[in-house]
Amino acid sequence: MRTSSFASLAAALLLAVASSAHATRVVDTGTPNNGEVGAYTFDATDFYAGQVTFASNARIDAVFAHILGGTAGETFTIALYDDNASHLPGALLQTVTATFGSDGWNGASALSGWNVSAGSYWIALELGFDDTLGQGSITGALLDRGVPSPLAHTAFNPGGGYQPGQLDFGLRVDATVASIPEPETYLMMVAGLAAITAAGRRRRR
Repeated sequence: MRTSSFASLAAALLLAVASSAHATRVVDTGTPNNGEVGAYTFDATDFYAGQVTFASNARIDAVFAHILGGTAGETFTIALYDDNASHLPGALLQTVTATFGSDGWNGASALSGWNVSAGSYWIALELGFDDTLGQGSITGALLDRGVPSPLAHTAFNPGGGYQPGQLDFGLRVDATVASIPEPETYLMMVAGLAAITAAGRRRRR
């Protein structure tokens, strides 16, 4: 009975190792310069996107962008796209409506269904037909620049589709990422389970 319990525990541990995951910040450009001069206009015809790459399966939990010029309560859209053959935003996968609070980091958390497989994707900042961001200010909404760690791949949509750009807007992405155990971990677990099973057989004899 005790050997059976050990075997069950080993099997459960093996499953836990295979399916473990951890929350992490997968993208953090750092905070921009908080300046309106030279900032990117963020309106109904000017959208922005950054490429995010995952080494394993993950669930995107939160997305925040550094935005100026909004009024509390105004809305904007955060979208998730796949990476197309031209390495630009391709098929739309998910969207969420985010609410502006004040100048600085704004976005959405506790995202539901934003599950991705290993690979590259695009996080986009857009304004939909019902979004109101920037309508209550003179300057309109802006993405300030000068982040210390800009994204390697970004894109800009001036109204006719996304095109490559070298943009330095602020973006943060949090995700729960599936851990990938080393092969040696699996081998050790399997060897341990085999040893426990063999010991149980000897005792029964």
